[in-house]
Amino acid sequence: MASTVLIVEDDQRIASVVKFHLERESLTCHHAGDGDKGLELYEELKPDLVILDVMLPGRSGFDVCQAIRSGGGVQPAILMLTARVEEVDAVMGLTVGADDYVRKPFGVKELVARVRSLLQRREARLGAQATGQDRPSAAVTGSDPLDSGEEETVATPEPLLRPPLRIDPGRREVQVKGELIELTPTEFDLIYFMARRPGRVFTREELLDHVWGYDHAGYARTIDSHIARVRRKVAEAGGPRDIIQTVFRVGYRYRDDPDD
Repeated sequence: MASTVLIVEDDQRIASVVKFHLERESLTCHHAGDGDKGLELYEELKPDLVILDVMLPGRSGFDVCQAIRSGGGVQPAILMLTARVEEVDAVMGLTVGADDYVRKPFGVKELVARVRSLLQRREARLGAQATGQDRPSAAVTGSDPLDSGEEETVATPEPLLRPPLRIDPGRREVQVKGELIELTPTEFDLIYFMARRPGRVFTREELLDHVWGYDHAGYARTIDSHIARVRRKVAEAGGPRDIIQTVFRVGYRYRDDPDD
């Protein structure tokens, strides 16, 4: 069955171009010209992915994104469109729960690639949840396939213990000292990926490649914003604020000294 995409964009020309190219990729697309209509269509269609412009008549893209994320249930991937000069918009979009953003003006090939990547990640995530399977952690296998060059195999997921965190890939839940914290799908993917390799330093580009599924240095700010939110949520639950540590001029690493 073709994935369903909801495009919420008030510029009819942009919406038509995006719809045309995504439909060429065998995706089923619907369009709303304002935030209120976008939310109405979202509730009706429950699409797999939502493309949201930031500046919309009525509810803003931020408001729509926040409403979708607060609704619970099976969540769509969310890609936000923001003006190139308004970097703050991109950061705000990630803060309210968007998975990624594309700056205007954007290239159609780049947009299609990002949509494909987000849909593939979502499909893999839902498939793992449905079958009760996920990729094994290094703590379970005793090795790191990224170091060995071997492809990871599917195995029954087991909780990953990184005191004071407990990360359950089967349930896609993270607990800090027994308290469940709310993470977006991408935030979970990020902390799980890094926690499986504590102490290993990743550049922003590597994280984009392994977690988001593409490598584009111009979107390194995506990593910074997601990591800042993960740190804040862990700290608010009583965990260490530097659960993910900054390595100056290199990137990030998950701390490898357990904190009881």
